[in-house]
Amino acid sequence: MLVPCGSHVPDLRCFKPGGADEPERASRDSPQDEAGDERSVRCRACGYAITSARHAVEVEGGHVHTFFNPAGILFEIGCFDQAPGCVVSGVPTSEFAWFRGMSWRYASCGACGRHLGWQFLAPAGTGFFGLILDRLTEDPASPLT
Repeated sequence: MLVPCGSHVPDLRCFKPGGADEPERASRDSPQDEAGDERSVRCRACGYAITSARHAVEVEGGHVHTFFNPAGILFEIGCFDQAPGCVVSGVPTSEFAWFRGMSWRYASCGACGRHLGWQFLAPAGTGFFGLILDRLTEDPASPLT
């Protein structure tokens, strides 16, 4: 389970693990969710709702991961169990996969088409989204649309 770190105003990077080996949803009882607030996570380019903060999950020991792609571009991603505002494309591939045993395909904004990250898939069909944090913004007042 993930909970806000408590050290400052929560943002997309501000989660600490609560002891999960498998992806788990953030606690609905955490302070940012006390009023049932969905806290929409939106595309920074167009404002379209992508997911909500309650879908933040821990994968391989953390919610946030930093990776280089084969071209040397650095990405800081946050993991989410759902991203209904994303459109996924491409044939899943395991080439240059950042997560052990997973394949990936592109995830883009369902409104403007901006590349927001990747959908990672396990052979069993389960998976999660790794979304590029600096391409997202959080809206604490609006519900997921």
